[in-house]
Amino acid sequence: MNEFNKRWTAIGLVVGVFLAAMEGSIVATAMPEVIKDLGGEHLYALPFSMYLLTTTISSPIWGKLSDIFGRKIIYVSGVILFLLGSAGSGASQSMEMLIWMRILQGLGAGCITPLTFIINADMFSVVRRARVQGYMSAVWGFSGLVGPLLGGFIVDWVSWRYVFYLNIPFGISALIMVMMYYKEQITKSDFKLDWIGTILFTGSASLLVYGLEVINSWMIIAGIIGLFVSWMIDSRHPYPLLPIQSLRMKIPRSAMNLNFLAGMAYFGILAFLPLYVQRVESKGATTAGLVLTPMIVGWTITNIIGGRILSRVSLFFLTRLGFFILVIGFICFVLFYNSSIYHLATCGFFVGSGMGFSMLGTLLTAQEYSPRSELGSSTSSVMFARTIGGSVGVSILSAIIAQNLDSSLTTIQNSFWWAYLTCTAFAICAFIISISHSKAPLPDQDIHSNPS
Repeated sequence: MNEFNKRWTAIGLVVGVFLAAMEGSIVATAMPEVIKDLGGEHLYALPFSMYLLTTTISSPIWGKLSDIFGRKIIYVSGVILFLLGSAGSGASQSMEMLIWMRILQGLGAGCITPLTFIINADMFSVVRRARVQGYMSAVWGFSGLVGPLLGGFIVDWVSWRYVFYLNIPFGISALIMVMMYYKEQITKSDFKLDWIGTILFTGSASLLVYGLEVINSWMIIAGIIGLFVSWMIDSRHPYPLLPIQSLRMKIPRSAMNLNFLAGMAYFGILAFLPLYVQRVESKGATTAGLVLTPMIVGWTITNIIGGRILSRVSLFFLTRLGFFILVIGFICFVLFYNSSIYHLATCGFFVGSGMGFSMLGTLLTAQEYSPRSELGSSTSSVMFARTIGGSVGVSILSAIIAQNLDSSLTTIQNSFWWAYLTCTAFAICAFIISISHSKAPLPDQDIHSNPS
């Protein structure tokens, strides 16, 4: 694959990342108008939760399917599903229809993000890949910042339906560029997906994620048991859904554990920091949103820096540096838990900066040390672990904070202190695991199709 094709494929992937990232922030702005138009106030949360649920649980399946059938056909399929869901969401005449279209969108989004990083890994060596992912992170951060503003403008001046229709030109552009310029070498495979394990995994993951969202202990227990059983079935199948070989290797397995712990800490704080600003500081929703901005900016900046310095440092150093900064950020939250929102925003910047370095390092490490036959499923499983960790973290912090929200101001502040301390413990565990890594020989089967 020549340099020209690689460059335009990467541009197409960046457009796809913009598409997926924008969707995560722009729809929330439109939902009050959607409810006003379609009704169904009691279903308000479902367009969000079902989108996130289907995005989360479908990611490992898309990754494995790309290992079997090739990257291009799976990526194209995911974008088409996303566009169909977007068009259907914009044309929805009821909340029930909108929910089903958001499910379709979520299935497509579950493909776009992991396949972007998988194709990037196929095209470039680790150093160039890190730089491209830095650009993707910048696009993701930019989307997170402008999405709510753009959504508000569209709703106020056009119609909420165009919040969804906006996806179509970007999606078509990404689709055309990847179809035209991405040239992959497909090795004929006799792989057959473990359908029993896949169905059990999907159902169990759905139960676990939804159970964590609604704090239903029976769903959580059933989901965990189901995932364990699906692992047992998968590990005995010749063509498993999960990256069994990678999970038996120390470094890819540790990368997934690190993403799980980081997700618990980061997304837990991300969910509750706005609540602190509104409930304790008595500020509005706009201020609450602005407090989160440094976290996003920090992640974006260090992801770009990490991509630039990787030619001079190792992946292991980058990962350790990230988790060290993450620990410092959460210690700052513990020390300044009752300070001004400016102090909290600064703490958030450190946390986001730590995530930028560490998440780039762990993803690239997992890709480098996983067998090529499991590159897709290993990449998507790392991202899946981070999302599941986020769900667990939000549930744990909810148990600490939610019960005290109607108490005195001091009690609420103390509950947030315990929440910050809990997240610090998650970050310290991750840092300890990261420093236990040492350089290891790469697998016999190099994952790079064209190291350049």
